[in-house]
Amino acid sequence: MLRLQVLKKKTIAIVTILCFSAALLIGCGDGITEETMATVNAKTDQTLQLYAEIEKMVIDNGLVADQTFLDMKMQLTEMSGKIKAEIETTTEEDGQQTIKELDRILANLQDVKANVESVLAN
Repeated sequence: MLRLQVLKKKTIAIVTILCFSAALLIGCGDGITEETMATVNAKTDQTLQLYAEIEKMVIDNGLVADQTFLDMKMQLTEMSGKIKAEIETTTEEDGQQTIKELDRILANLQDVKANVESVLAN
């Protein structure tokens, strides 16, 4: 039960970071480098893939995920769409900040994955 509470808290943290990341790229501006753009796109794809891996583990093992975790899929997809739509018109600074936020999301998802694996091991 405690592990599921930790999972829920991490899920809430991820959702908060998702909203912030998407908001960063909505601003106007120019000057984002191709390298930053490629990094943002790669990390966005990596985030979606990691969520999909966790979701598969949950489904395949008959675990019950709370609604916050289930809603995260929609939020990740929306965030990805916003990033891809806005990336070419954003600033380098916003792109760099988005990379930092995506790194936090990835770290949180890695923690969630480790928690799920721990639950499955017991």
